[in-house]
Amino acid sequence: MNRPDKKILAGVSLILVGVMVLALATALLSDFSKIKDVLLHVDLVPFLGALVSTGFAYLTTTLSFRTLFRLTPYRIPFPKFFSIMFISDTVNFIVSSAGMSSIANRAFLLKREKVPYSVTVPLSLTQNMIVNLALSLVGLTALGYLHSHPELTGVLKPGALLVFMVGLLLLVGVMMVFFFNRFFRRWALRVILRAGHWASRRSSRGEAGVRQLTVMLARLENTLVFLRRGWVRLLDVFFWVAMNWLFMALAFYFCFHAVGLDLPLGLLMVGFTVMYLSSNINPVPAGLGVSESLLAFTFKYLGVGFESTLVAALLFRLVYYLIPLGISACLYLDTMRSFLKSPAQESI
Repeated sequence: MNRPDKKILAGVSLILVGVMVLALATALLSDFSKIKDVLLHVDLVPFLGALVSTGFAYLTTTLSFRTLFRLTPYRIPFPKFFSIMFISDTVNFIVSSAGMSSIANRAFLLKREKVPYSVTVPLSLTQNMIVNLALSLVGLTALGYLHSHPELTGVLKPGALLVFMVGLLLLVGVMMVFFFNRFFRRWALRVILRAGHWASRRSSRGEAGVRQLTVMLARLENTLVFLRRGWVRLLDVFFWVAMNWLFMALAFYFCFHAVGLDLPLGLLMVGFTVMYLSSNINPVPAGLGVSESLLAFTFKYLGVGFESTLVAALLFRLVYYLIPLGISACLYLDTMRSFLKSPAQESI
């Protein structure tokens, strides 16, 4: 009898933890009869609006990466390209790694299309830098709203959010220095190379692994230099990233509108920031249960009904996470079947 995979058991256990957190928060701060009443009065028209906004959100994040991808000599038909991007974006819901699992899966899928890691990784890091910059602007908007409405926060100051924003801005700053400063980039690449050399010596790959890593880092440097020459395209990327955030926030707004809550823009940004961060940086896959509880508790503190907030958060979970994840699973299985039928050549 085969033993169950430890990673699967860990993932299922963390999901159960999230569900337990959600059930506990509901039991302590509300009751199921009130939640049931909110569910029975959900307006389907805004819910459909949330679905449409979600579709546009995934389309715009694909267009943001495709804008960068056009700087390379590689060409992939848009339907296949969209499928790869959609799969890689939704994988991050399973492993909440602040986008790193999305980058890894995207690199793997594009490699099967003969796009080397040395092209995909810097492109993904560039897009991630712009996404974090946009996230900083969204978070700063939320912070400004809380500061301008002291009646909402009372004696509690949004210090935690401020600390996070400073940290996020520093991270974006480091990524921009890596992108634009040749000396810092070479130093960082040397550190990566030494770490790879150490890892190769401890593995069976030996010197072959070191040579392969050296070639990959050289190509990565060439790709970054090439990207800098097309810096005007970065403005196009920022536009599509901004549109992606707009449609995500619009889906979030429609979910609240479906339960009868019309949030002001500032409060919408506060809730969206809490939901997004707790979903993407969380040991529980996609923050399932934890994000909804945290958002409902935060909004309860800010004077918004706990039950309505919780139902709106669950609707957003369904629209933006669960439905796309189900579609992505079907696309992934179809993609892997295609790969098995026609294996691609290996490239660095």
